[in-house]
Amino acid sequence: MAPGAGGKRKRGDGQYSYDNREENSRPSPHRPGNLSLAQQNNYQHSPQQQNSPRGQYDHRGGGRRRGSRGGRGGGNQRSPMNSPVTTAPQRRPSDTPQSIPSTTPAIQAQPPVEATPMIQNPPTPVQKATPTQTVEQKPREPMVYFYEYATDDQCNVWAEAGRQEVLLAGREACKKKDRTTLNLLYQDLLRAGLDGRIEAADAGLVVKEILESVSPEDIVERGIGRWKPDEIFLDILSICAEAWNESTSLKPIVFATGISAQLMRLILDSSLLESLGLIRSTFVRVGIRQQTNLLYRQSNYNLLREETEGYSKLVTELFTTSSGESLSSEVVEETFERVKGMIGAFDLDVGRVLDVTLDVFAAVLVKQYRFFLKYLRTSSWWPQDQSAKDRSIYGLGTLPKWALPGAAGRPMNEEERAAMTLARDARDRKFWERAKDIGMKAFFEIGNRRAESAELKEASENVAVTNPAEADEDQIWMDVTGTLPPVGNKVAAQILGFKLKFYSSSARDASDVLPVNIIYLAALLIKVGFISLRDLYPHLWPSEDAMNDVKEARLKENAEKERLSRPGGTVNALSSAKALTDDYTDPRKAREAARRREIEAQAAAAAKAEARSKAESGVTPPVDIDELPEPAEQKVQLLKSLLCIGAIPESLYMLGRFPWLLDTFTELPEYLHRILHHSLNKVYEPLRPLKGHPDLREQSKILDGDQSSVTKGQIRLVDAPPRKIMRWAQLDKDDTNEGIDYKFYWDDWADSVPVCQNVDDVFRLCSTLLNLSGVKIGQDSTLLVKLCRIGRYSLETDQSEGNKTRWIELTKRLLLPALSLTK
Repeated sequence: MAPGAGGKRKRGDGQYSYDNREENSRPSPHRPGNLSLAQQNNYQHSPQQQNSPRGQYDHRGGGRRRGSRGGRGGGNQRSPMNSPVTTAPQRRPSDTPQSIPSTTPAIQAQPPVEATPMIQNPPTPVQKATPTQTVEQKPREPMVYFYEYATDDQCNVWAEAGRQEVLLAGREACKKKDRTTLNLLYQDLLRAGLDGRIEAADAGLVVKEILESVSPEDIVERGIGRWKPDEIFLDILSICAEAWNESTSLKPIVFATGISAQLMRLILDSSLLESLGLIRSTFVRVGIRQQTNLLYRQSNYNLLREETEGYSKLVTELFTTSSGESLSSEVVEETFERVKGMIGAFDLDVGRVLDVTLDVFAAVLVKQYRFFLKYLRTSSWWPQDQSAKDRSIYGLGTLPKWALPGAAGRPMNEEERAAMTLARDARDRKFWERAKDIGMKAFFEIGNRRAESAELKEASENVAVTNPAEADEDQIWMDVTGTLPPVGNKVAAQILGFKLKFYSSSARDASDVLPVNIIYLAALLIKVGFISLRDLYPHLWPSEDAMNDVKEARLKENAEKERLSRPGGTVNALSSAKALTDDYTDPRKAREAARRREIEAQAAAAAKAEARSKAESGVTPPVDIDELPEPAEQKVQLLKSLLCIGAIPESLYMLGRFPWLLDTFTELPEYLHRILHHSLNKVYEPLRPLKGHPDLREQSKILDGDQSSVTKGQIRLVDAPPRKIMRWAQLDKDDTNEGIDYKFYWDDWADSVPVCQNVDDVFRLCSTLLNLSGVKIGQDSTLLVKLCRIGRYSLETDQSEGNKTRWIELTKRLLLPALSLTK
């Protein structure tokens, strides 16, 4: 029905029936649950409608209409906010809405009928207390608790005798270290202070006096028998506060104990600390934020696109400065200062900077090793305790003097070279005396890590406490070598180890081959003491368990080579020839063979075409792990480099773990013989034949290409071009076809190699280091000749029975069996 006024239906300007807001307050949000559509069963209907089965839900027929539209305007419906259960608030005249023409004039207002509310438990209006009202607090009821020490009898005479008895019981428990008694006593004092049986501050003072009676000698800081009464009290406090739900009331007791707030913050929970006022209310939120940053937020180390200019400048600085003419300490220090400036200016990661430095070092190892060694020695990455205590009995370290901080970049002059020679001779004499006493273990002391038995025991105990994961390996090193484990930069060792690990993992491609310059760099850094073999060894392939498989495979390979080297062992064309494919007398078999060959040719052509199309499209098929080539033996390659650079202790350690390496890898004895040659040079040099004819090694003249204007019957000879000397990281190699002599790049490789001073030292060498090679010295005829000439000279100069006896024994044990291996 249209409105009676004949115009549009007006909306009321006042509040709606469900708005219960005060003047100038925030508008009530829209609540769909308060609309009439959602409150169908709360309308005021006639008794006939309420009894009708469709009266509550049917709004379409039967003359039953809603009291209003949309739940607005005047009407008799009541929402849960204005249900009869809730008392309607008094409205001011200004809040009374204007009257709205009723759209249902047939329905008259009826008395309120009690309707079923949707909310079963409507909220009870809160009665605001007027200023004249007083809030009465009920007295605190004591908790049901059984007291064992702060009993009623004790509390009644607390000031006279009860306090003293409880104090004596606590002191006696601390003296006997009775944890159970002390826990019960602390708990009684806390409960009695909360229930008001004794003063709360006095309960804390009793705890304070008990703690003051404990002497520092009775406190046990660590271990199973840890005993600290103040921590015991804080543990009981934390348990009781959580069980009794009493945090704020404990404040006077806790503060009266005199326990430091720092210790409380270390032991108590954050909720209890906040109630005691020892931390801010935002402490928990800040802690959660910090944990999120540490555990879940990804750290950005500028590895990809951010601040790439810094890494570009770093690489340019290292390449440019290392190629300069001056290698003085001032230049190296200024370079490191500039690198530190780049780290700060571009926010570079320090570990990544070290990684880039090692990559550049490996790229220019042979040419620029002097600069980078001085750079690393000056930098903050050098192990700080490397030179903390000089344990060497020989007075010389493994790092050359030109690499030390403050050393000049120029070569040594004659005086410095003579002084260095005298120092080495004195070192060698001490070394061979030491080798006479302890034998082979004297070679492990070259690395300045000598220690007495007491120091070794102390070091073993310290490692077991501070680093249990490495305790076993360190103990093996100390047992085998009798020296302290080597010290080095663990981060640098892990960086190199990660690079080596990649080339033996399944993540590599078939084209990824181990760069040998990484092995050369690792050997050099081990030699000078920047990293230790102990830290790099776990990253090397193969693992300890797989070394037996390497041994078996190598033995099979050597046996196959030996079989093929024998007469008739090689496979010739006649023995590998097969029957001709067309030798068929039956024409049908010949046709089948021809058809089979044709099918095979078509399949091969299709496979080649498919591979060519994939190569042109740039699609590379996935490589199966089984199809990857076998990784290189990194341990063997590192052992060769260590022997080549003169790192004797680390080489002997690896040979001690796998003595069969010298037998299975036939190229290894050559590296060991190079060290033996240097040890024998001083004794052998006076005995070398034709030593007064240095012109024997001069090159002969060659025929001149221009023979014009030469007398008939004569030829013109010219001097041969000087032979080139190239540096590399392998053994020396002379007289190559290209007219190039290859020399080892590290001139100071023999600085730590002990040199024999007399014939007695030669016998000590033969009973220690030379025993590793044994009869395989026959493969090096020059070394065998040197020993024979030294023996002849010794027998000529000393014809005593003792001298003859020892040479006869050495001949039977070593020299004579070695003849069978000569070529």
